[in-house]
Amino acid sequence: MAPFLRFKNSNASSSPSRFDTSRRAESLEPLVSQLRQRQQTRQQEDRRKTPPPRRNRTRQPSSSPLPLLIADSRKKLNVPSPASSRQSRSLAPTDPPAASVSTASSRPRVIRKQKRRFSPMIYGARLLILGIGIGVISGTVLSVLSSLGRLGSSAATSSANLGLESQQSPTPTPVGVETLPLSVQLNQEIKNLKQQILALTPENSNLKPGVLLLDLDTGGYVDINSESAFMAASTIKVPILVAFFQAVDEGKIRLDETLTMQDKHIAGGSGDMQYKPAGTEFTALETATKMIVVSDNTATNMLIERLGGAEFLNQKFLDWGLKNTVIRDVLPDLRGTNKTTPRDLVNLLTQLNQGGLVSMKSRDRIFRIMEKTENDSLLPSGLGKGAVIAHKTGNLKLVTGDVGLIDLPNGKRYLLAVIVERNEEDSAAESLIRNISKTVYEDFSRSPEPETEAESTEDSEVQDPENSEDTEEEN
Repeated sequence: MAPFLRFKNSNASSSPSRFDTSRRAESLEPLVSQLRQRQQTRQQEDRRKTPPPRRNRTRQPSSSPLPLLIADSRKKLNVPSPASSRQSRSLAPTDPPAASVSTASSRPRVIRKQKRRFSPMIYGARLLILGIGIGVISGTVLSVLSSLGRLGSSAATSSANLGLESQQSPTPTPVGVETLPLSVQLNQEIKNLKQQILALTPENSNLKPGVLLLDLDTGGYVDINSESAFMAASTIKVPILVAFFQAVDEGKIRLDETLTMQDKHIAGGSGDMQYKPAGTEFTALETATKMIVVSDNTATNMLIERLGGAEFLNQKFLDWGLKNTVIRDVLPDLRGTNKTTPRDLVNLLTQLNQGGLVSMKSRDRIFRIMEKTENDSLLPSGLGKGAVIAHKTGNLKLVTGDVGLIDLPNGKRYLLAVIVERNEEDSAAESLIRNISKTVYEDFSRSPEPETEAESTEDSEVQDPENSEDTEEEN
């Protein structure tokens, strides 16, 4: 009896507890529904604030604990405490996709600028404009160069003609030589005068003359062996005088500069400075004047050293276009190693007459000094009254010569260089030079203009400067 009674009692006691539990669950229904409403309201607000998620993102299931809470309340007999409900309410997470989407949407988007591509037409237009510009610049440069080339070629042609080129084919100029233009051109050879000069040389004579006559007004000329190299003798002093005044113009020498004569400078032959004791001082201008006026060899040696030596002067002569003028020995050079040609001497005086090589002031001084040359036995002996000559003579046993610029009373002017190679101290050479000077003077004094050969006929031909039979090749 006792066990049975205890069973009933236990059942009886359990029935009220179930009832109470169901009642409590029903009392929680309003609270649960209120929580649902709040959660739905919050989710709606989040949806309005958050843009819709991207299509490629998968929607994660909600982790809200409310359905589980309701199920647990129904299954469990014990109702959870309010603290646990509050804890579940506070631990309810927000929707992860919405948070991730809001974070992605708040990140700034980087917009890359695409490179602008130009069409081929634009590139073609640009290339066309560039080509036109380059063409215009090139054309301008070429036109300028062409004009300069024409000027250079005309200057070269003028230099060839004015450089006293004979009627033979032109000879090549040595490397580094720059022939300067002269004041007149070789025009036409004066044939009748040439024949008169040739007739002055005795037949079967041992004399070998070299002659170049140049009319400064017309360019008429007479050329007889003008490019043959002769012993220069004292005619070498003319280019030395020009080099001296060129140095004066350049400021390398002063006219009042003092030069001291030394034993090595003293030379025999012409001049009176040799009789002065070593250590005697002279001004530079005085030394240069004595070199020409009295043909002082000692003064010449002093100037050669002061100007830089023979090699320096030889290079200057080449630069002036004097192809065969060279100093190989100090004066008096009795062996005749110093050389020159009638052509080189006339070339030099023509450049001076033009105003080249030196200043006009120095040119005038050079001609005034040459007018004072004391030896008047050669070219001046053939001139008449009123003629003025600036000249320089040269004499050795085997050669004699004279070169000068002659100014006649009728206004005519000409250059004449005559060098005669001879047997030892043959006086016939000096007579020949005087006769040549006289013949030329009379011809220029008689006619208004020197006669030139007429046009070609059956018996004679006019020879152009490139086809002459009377000139020799340059040595």
